[in-house]
Amino acid sequence: MQSPRTTHLEAAKRILRYVKGTIGYGLLYKKSNSLTLSGFTDADWTGDANDRHSTSGYCFSTGSAVVSWCSKKQEIVALSSTEAEYVAATMAAQECVWLERLIEDMLQEVDYAVEIRCDNESAVKLASNPVFHARTKHIEVRYHFIREKVLNEEIKLTGVQTKAQVADIFTKALVKPKFQNLRSALGVVDGRFALRGSIKN
Repeated sequence: MQSPRTTHLEAAKRILRYVKGTIGYGLLYKKSNSLTLSGFTDADWTGDANDRHSTSGYCFSTGSAVVSWCSKKQEIVALSSTEAEYVAATMAAQECVWLERLIEDMLQEVDYAVEIRCDNESAVKLASNPVFHARTKHIEVRYHFIREKVLNEEIKLTGVQTKAQVADIFTKALVKPKFQNLRSALGVVDGRFALRGSIKN
């Protein structure tokens, strides 16, 4: 940062207070017979007030907790919320392909279309439509990577309600109750209370 302000110091202190208060939290992985990969993707359209870039977020899980997640500012200025969500979905698709190869190398073949949930219906329809429209011709070609994966049935991009969008936690600041709910949905628990089995065991 070239010119730090008091607001930046306050934000840093707030982050440190949160880390101190949640030092015992972590991901809890429970034993499961199913290793089905699935994910969520989301974007905060023009969330940065300085350069109007959007923030992409995604996460993937294979059971009780997430195994991969990301929060990253997009390289372009999206002209619509659909474009921002579409770019975020492409980032998620790239990670999905890598995770599929990792699972196949270590465990088992991924012989199903991995479901990625997105809360923007227009982005979902755009990914499954092979026809380029005038309103989307400005989107860079490399962001149509997800379209190819959807058409090849390697990825299944489906809609989800915004209130159930787990990746929302990676794109913007949230009110405390929603943040806590999404944190739990990621599989993050307080280690002090995450007992394994019953008291008898």
